[in-house]
Parts: sequence; C-alpha cells; structure tokens
Amino acid sequence: MTILTTLSPTNLENQKRAINSWLSFGYSVKSFNSKSDIDKLGSVFEVEFIETSELGSSEFKKDYVRLNAFTGYIKNNGSCIILNSDIEINGELPIKKSDKSIVIFSRNDYDKSFETAKKFESGFDGFYITKEFAYYVPISRLVIGQCHWDYFLPILAVKYGFNLYSPLHSNMYHKRHQIQYNTERWRQTGRIFALELGLSGNVSKDSKESYALIKSKIQYYD
Repeated sequence: MTILTTLSPTNLENQKRAINSWLSFGYSVKSFNSKSDIDKLGSVFEVEFIETSELGSSEFKKDYVRLNAFTGYIKNNGSCIILNSDIEINGELPIKKSDKSIVIFSRNDYDKSFETAKKFESGFDGFYITKEFAYYVPISRLVIGQCHWDYFLPILAVKYGFNLYSPLHSNMYHKRHQIQYNTERWRQTGRIFALELGLSGNVSKDSKESYALIKSKIQYYD
C-alpha cells in the first residue's frame, strides 16, 4: 500500500518520526512537492519525491500542494492513502474496503507519549481513496497543509453516494506543535470550500454543518 503526502521544510523532527513509522510498517511513501522544496528535503527524507506544479503558492504564499495532485495520481495508479506528513502510526492502518466508499482516519494528539493521547475531534488527517472516487474530485484550489480539504473529500463522497467508513479505534498519533494556520487562513480556505461546493459562504455555518453531516454519515468498524 502507498501513502501519499507532502513534506514540509518546517517541523522536520515530527515529520521524521512520522515517516519512519510508515516505513517501519511496510508502506511505500511518495511526497508531492515543488522543485524548490524537493531541493531542501531530498537529502533529509528517504521517500520518493514527485515534483508537481499543482501549487497554491499565489494564494497562500507558500508551496502548498493542491489536492488534485493527489487525486490525479490515484486516477492513474489506483487506491492510496492520503496522509498529513506529521502523523505517526502505531500499527498497520485498518482499511475497510468495499464498493463506493472512502475511509476517513482521525488522529490522537499527544504531548509526551501515546499513552496520554486524546482524540482530535474537529478534523481529519487521512483518507483511503479509491480510483473510482478520485474521478469525482473536481479541480480545486484547496491545498494539503491548510484547512477544509479534509471536509471537502467526505462531503463530495456523500454528495455522490459513497459510504464513509472510519476505524473505531485510531492508531494514528500527532505530537502537538504550533499550528500552521491562523483565523484568516481558515476563513480563506472556508470561502474556497463554500464556493466550490455551492454552500452559503458563511464559513462558520458551512464548516459546522459540514462537520455534523460527515459525522452523521460515518460508519465505524473495528
């Protein structure tokens, strides 16, 4: 199984722990990045880098990779896991495979050890995406590493009749660190999210209602 991610030139230690955990459980890892970021990261991580021009640089002032780089790869190569680059795993990721479904992964946040971790409730960090679903993902300005892409995928899945599955118990862990976005960035991605899905444009309302819809549709499994 392949994990797709986008590595960042910041927060290197947390990402190293995460990538090492993926490799230790036998996953193939591919990171989508701009050429300039690959030049910075190529000697740091032993993963396959894929150079992409699908970037949100003009909007976000940083080489964040657009969601379509990932779904485009899946269209051509088959089902993969999309995962934030600082998420550690403690075991093979349990995937319930069925027709017309995606799998949502949530994380547990910790400060010093996994034993004290608590589930992060307001967002999602990874997805198992099939080739079939990838064809339903339109061209989007949303990027991995900022907000609302993690609501965009499951809302699309619900819209097109796909089931949402999620493991009842998560073996994903995330060491707390300074967040990489602020209120204005959250609102910026929320406006993009609303525009692309035809929602009201009231970012707080759209986010709250979308999260509630996603949670109501998730089918949990052991």
